[in-house]
Amino acid sequence: MRLRWSLAWALLATLAAATSLRPISVEQLAQRSQLIVEARALTSYARWNPQHTLIFTYTEFRPLRTLKGALAAPLIVKQLGGSAGGYTQHVAGVRRWQPGEEAVLFLRPSAAADGSMTVVGLSQGDFRIERFAGSPARASNGVPEISSSRPGSTGQFFTGSSTTLSDLENRVRRALKK
Repeated sequence: MRLRWSLAWALLATLAAATSLRPISVEQLAQRSQLIVEARALTSYARWNPQHTLIFTYTEFRPLRTLKGALAAPLIVKQLGGSAGGYTQHVAGVRRWQPGEEAVLFLRPSAAADGSMTVVGLSQGDFRIERFAGSPARASNGVPEISSSRPGSTGQFFTGSSTTLSDLENRVRRALKK
């Protein structure tokens, strides 16, 4: 049993260290997502998978606006990692939400087919919304190192550190018309 746990943890450590992000444009995120929603985080909880080998964190959101897809209630987003039973699993590229945080989420059904959703492109499909008095709301996926366009592209910019919420929504709408 101890050997099995050691092997499982070694595998998880290897996977976590190997997390890499291939840049995905907002337009690609929109095409690859089944659901795009502006939502507010309500609560989060973590639990082990049935095999007791991985921890998943589940966050319930209150939808504020849907940009793509049909919304099922409740909206639960499932992410690898979290803390349960005295253990913590951290996965690079996965950001946690605090209650009250707002985000534009690019989502698809989780592989578990349990009614939960997962974020497309890890943190790339999670644009946190910040609102400041007297300024337009801003959305950021917190990944400034991939804010660029491909050489020779037709101006297709990749997800990046910050944009106005209205600009992000306009890019999604244009991408969905194609």
